Amino acid sequence: MLAAKAFMSGMEMLKKCYIGWQFDTKDKMQVELWYSAFKNTTDEQFISIVKEYIARNDYPPKCIKNLTDILVDKALEQVKIAPERALPFVREIISDCGGWEYGGKKDIYKKLEPYPALYKTVREFEETIKTMQANDPFTADRFRRAYEQRLRDAATTRIDSLLGLSIQDSSKILGPAPTQSKLLGGALPYEE
Repeated sequence: MLAAKAFMSGMEMLKKCYIGWQFDTKDKMQVELWYSAFKNTTDEQFISIVKEYIARNDYPPKCIKNLTDILVDKALEQVKIAPERALPFVREIISDCGGWEYGGKKDIYKKLEPYPALYKTVREFEETIKTMQANDPFTADRFRRAYEQRLRDAATTRIDSLLGLSIQDSSKILGPAPTQSKLLGGALPYEE
């Protein structure tokens, strides 16, 4: 879990690198919103995200998503096989296992186990891969796009587990919209 000290240190790094950035460390609501998006990361992960953002961008983050995008990129970097290399890699495995017949199928999937996104894509395209011509660009492109989608899904799942929430569900990042009375610190006479 992200320590408040590490969080504030990372935010101060951003403020120092982007002169005039409108993040107010004294604004409790602003701090809580940003912190809630990263509270399930470790101190090291958060500082790494901040440093990566600074290294890549000339402008300060405009919203929380600018920093969570770094998490997406880091999750995708952990994938061992690039999409354009996936199908040739699968073909090598199939060849090494002696093809799909005579127990080869079991060996093929055993070798694909360390690559969950690729494993699922091969499962989906198994019959197509068995019958496709070596230079069929249409099928190769469909395979690559399906694999890329599985990689994005895997990255989203990894990020969800790191952040403890769903990136697509902004209400979980921001929480429910505060009522005017909560923003002003108490109940107003006209609110029930």
